[in-house]
Amino acid sequence: SEVSGESDADGNASGDAVVLYTAPTPAATVAAALAAAATIEHAFLVDRVGALADDAMAGRDNNTAGGLAARAWLVADLKGHGLAPALEAGFSQVFDVGGVVGANLCARVVGADPALRHEHLVIGAHYDHLGRADAPGSACKAKAGATDVICNGAIDNAAGVAVAIAVTRALAQSGKLRRSLLLCLFDAEEDGIVGSKHFVANAPLVPLADIVAMFSVDNVGSQIVPGEASSFATDAEFSDGLRAAVHATNAATGYQTWPVSSFFVGQDGGGRSDHQPFREAGVPVLFLGSGSSAVYHTPADEPGAVDFTKLLAIARHTAVLVAMVANAEIRPTMTATPLPHLDDAYALRSLADRVLADPAALGLNDGQAGLVKTWRDELSAWIDKPPETAAQWQSYHNLVKAIIKAVFTFAG
Repeated sequence: SEVSGESDADGNASGDAVVLYTAPTPAATVAAALAAAATIEHAFLVDRVGALADDAMAGRDNNTAGGLAARAWLVADLKGHGLAPALEAGFSQVFDVGGVVGANLCARVVGADPALRHEHLVIGAHYDHLGRADAPGSACKAKAGATDVICNGAIDNAAGVAVAIAVTRALAQSGKLRRSLLLCLFDAEEDGIVGSKHFVANAPLVPLADIVAMFSVDNVGSQIVPGEASSFATDAEFSDGLRAAVHATNAATGYQTWPVSSFFVGQDGGGRSDHQPFREAGVPVLFLGSGSSAVYHTPADEPGAVDFTKLLAIARHTAVLVAMVANAEIRPTMTATPLPHLDDAYALRSLADRVLADPAALGLNDGQAGLVKTWRDELSAWIDKPPETAAQWQSYHNLVKAIIKAVFTFAG
């Protein structure tokens, strides 16, 4: 089916002149994906976030007692769900890269289609975090004199790990995947995405040419604007197939995930999570996140900061998304030249509407609220009359990037 530039009143389609192609998804395939997703339970996510973000894990810094405890807990959890290790020696892919020591934990679900099971989708989430603020060189940002100095990393990224395990478990139990699924819980992400770089550059468990797509689940279950239920799937501009799959999954689940551009997670082109090494290797990727809230990289990132209702919706949405790509006739393609689209504008306008509903509650003064309104008006103008020339697309992109940069600066 083709998704054209037409958009509905909610901005759920692409809203531009770029045509997206994805193989038709049979109704039975969608129904099976939704049924598998429905088996993911609220309590499952709560339990895993609670265990990984407990003080006993001491912030899960890689190659510390807390990090090793998290690793052992996760291996036991994977075994408990009957997931098969992806390595002959077990789940752990140990590495020492320039003195950064850690271990990626990988499990495999073998696809049911003999012709496609050699192709894999990777669902990844990093399980390490920042440890303690009183440790030498720690990036954990605790206030002076604070009694709580442990960065437990509930949102970042115990929540992502919980989602990745829940999705893998649900799809494995469904037995409905044509392609194979590789669950990778990466270590040392906070040290410069070391674990995922090692996986891609040194010892991939399957040939990179056989990795159809990679989904990095990171920093989920947060609310960058209070009450905001939606989330993001960044790097969508590099794969029209994955972008179309996100739109199709939105329609199937009723949960809004915005397929947006890579600079939504940083002005460096999205190099802040484990999807980046895969993208640089030519693998179609999506970074699935909810945005960085005020608790980011602080001891306040506790399980109580996680919106578990939102996290459950994200987990079920992710399960359907992964299943759709795993069962599609056509694998998604990757382009080195980003495709122009207006999804960024729809996402930002939605957030602007949320902000403008009560700017004072967010601590914005009249001038700041006025700036947000100006942004909203400019975004709406582009949505109402999409860019037609390269120069117009450049002007639009400059506006979006300026807004994102301002938001990052304001948020600190």
